[in-house]
Amino acid sequence: MRELSTFSEILTVIGYSLSLSLLALVLWRNLRRRLPVFTLFVVLFVTRDVAILFVDRAFTYTRTWYCIFWTSEFIISVMYLFMIAEVARLFLRGYPSIWRSASRLLTAVGIVLTAWTVYSMMRFWGHLRLFFSVGDHRLTLTITILILLLMAIGSYYRLKLHPLYRLVLIGIGMYTSVQLVTNQLLIQNRLASATPFWDFLRRGSFGISELVWMYAIWRWAAAAPPFRQSELISQSKYDHLSPQIHNRLQDVIQKLASLVDQRS
Repeated sequence: MRELSTFSEILTVIGYSLSLSLLALVLWRNLRRRLPVFTLFVVLFVTRDVAILFVDRAFTYTRTWYCIFWTSEFIISVMYLFMIAEVARLFLRGYPSIWRSASRLLTAVGIVLTAWTVYSMMRFWGHLRLFFSVGDHRLTLTITILILLLMAIGSYYRLKLHPLYRLVLIGIGMYTSVQLVTNQLLIQNRLASATPFWDFLRRGSFGISELVWMYAIWRWAAAAPPFRQSELISQSKYDHLSPQIHNRLQDVIQKLASLVDQRS
């Protein structure tokens, strides 16, 4: 038991180190210009984790603490949905026709699965453990399905996803995949709560995701184009270019007319 406690403490220190390093890298690379939702997600979960260090130990074993902690965990998990939407917008913004159909499909699937998540949670309103466990399980399943659907759309249309955005999705998918397995075990036979192995696996999987994100930001953040709305040309520039375009079109029409006359 002492060895397990020591290992847990080491894992906790590593987790905090990775989280703070990820936050520092996000701020240093000014990632808010490219992925503002992802930046907000990092700030939120790091702030929450650091705040936990200063909470009184006696308070952490109360029912109130349980509700506060798992509510914050659920809110942070919901951020994954907005991160997927952000990557989808950046991924498909250059393909308006694909974006219209893909956004509708992703939105419809997301709404249906989110409604299923809320309905499942409400069934266990009086049982806090199952309320949060079932909600977390349904939410991670929703996130995983949306990631796979977005990847499938890109593969179907043979679209190239920027490495930064692809690794952000991969990091999310790695974490949610592990959560799906452990949450299912927790709900069905409580195996995840009966042995520390599953707790270490859950915490370690997020650390691996953080490493993936850190590599992506370090390697690709500078090359990723920031999102900008399309800019319309000014009226003066339009007035200047319009006669030139008109004259060139007239030349093309005349040449086509001469070709037709020659053939006839």
